[in-house]
Amino acid sequence: MSGSPISVFNDFMNTTGPTYLSSADAVINEAVKNTYAFSRLLKEKGTERTVQGGTEIRDVIMFDDGNTYDHYLPNEAFTWQNVSVTDTITAPWRFTIDHMAWTDQEVELNVSEGASKEAAAVQYKRLKRIKEQRLWTSITNGFEADLWQGTNGNYAEMEGAGGKRPFGIASFISEHLLGGTGEFGQRGAAPKGWTNIMGIDPTVENRWSNQVEFYDPTLDDPNRVRHDATYVGHNAGTWESGGIFPAFDNMFLKCQFVPPSTKQEYFENTTLNRQMILCSRLGVTQYKRALRESNDLLIAPSDPAYNNPTFSGIELMYCAHLDDAALFPKDVAAAKRTATGTNVTSEADDGTEETAIDVGARYFWVNGAYLTPIIHSRRYFAKHDVMRSPAQPFTHIQPVDCWWNLFCNSRQRHGIVAPLISATS
Repeated sequence: MSGSPISVFNDFMNTTGPTYLSSADAVINEAVKNTYAFSRLLKEKGTERTVQGGTEIRDVIMFDDGNTYDHYLPNEAFTWQNVSVTDTITAPWRFTIDHMAWTDQEVELNVSEGASKEAAAVQYKRLKRIKEQRLWTSITNGFEADLWQGTNGNYAEMEGAGGKRPFGIASFISEHLLGGTGEFGQRGAAPKGWTNIMGIDPTVENRWSNQVEFYDPTLDDPNRVRHDATYVGHNAGTWESGGIFPAFDNMFLKCQFVPPSTKQEYFENTTLNRQMILCSRLGVTQYKRALRESNDLLIAPSDPAYNNPTFSGIELMYCAHLDDAALFPKDVAAAKRTATGTNVTSEADDGTEETAIDVGARYFWVNGAYLTPIIHSRRYFAKHDVMRSPAQPFTHIQPVDCWWNLFCNSRQRHGIVAPLISATS
């Protein structure tokens, strides 16, 4: 075997790529084997949806039909309109990097002097597998952490073209309310301190908002219907609150968009197959407790564990990052809710479920058909040549970079069920 072990190992790393980093289809298939939310958002989506090129990620969205429908009398002159009804949503690319590293000593001491070519190859493969397994775990955990990063103070970093951070789920699903009455009186506004989301202002385009439902986590009866209740937060007001099941009932109907029975080719097939309910450990255990409270009313097995709980067939998925994610209006002296249909005011959206204005679990209703990690076709986990560290001449580094961002096609097809503690039960 020609060359020293370290040079041969470097060549081996340069010329043999892992299957899950060399092919777009392969990495997606590998990702869905774990239970991370990131992989669920990639599940069953081909590369035509998850891999794109261009200078930024774009899509066209229609918020209004233009209302050209009218009535007429015979011989009446018509007024024709060519209505512009589309808006463009955009997301900048975000650039991430990770790497593998090894030292001369690590390689040389693992290949015995005079070892055969076959024996050396076995050691190379073992080391390579260890390095790649650590790298892939680091990348996957990094993507998952990005999904649950806080929005507070990150408007320019996420929305701006010169920022570094990708969008997170909390960028699109907020418990802050849009304001107004009727349909938009209880819809999610932009996160605290944000004006636009992907270039669109929710206060201008009201349908660029997520669904919001509240429940009272202190109620003993999870089936208690919503009713006017005195809010016990930082400011008095009358709110609708009730048990968790009525809140889920309302959210299910709000997120269920059924296309018309005629001319269906002009409407997407909006089934709930990609719907998921993401929550913390507190959220899962709280929901299981509610199921046990209703055990006499439900057809359930004798096992009280209620493993893999669902609502109308939609799975509740535990996301460990939500256990301590700082995403919610923090409980500070200036924080308050004023009345139904208005915003939450807070110094920061950096409270956890235990330090937020209203303590309790949040349930993110996510439709994976409208929330997708998009990865650039020219930097799809690109593995670069091995290089030597100038500061550490006996250390070798192989960078892997990926250009991507989280892209939301429709905010109103997502929602959040948030706690609202009232003085009445």
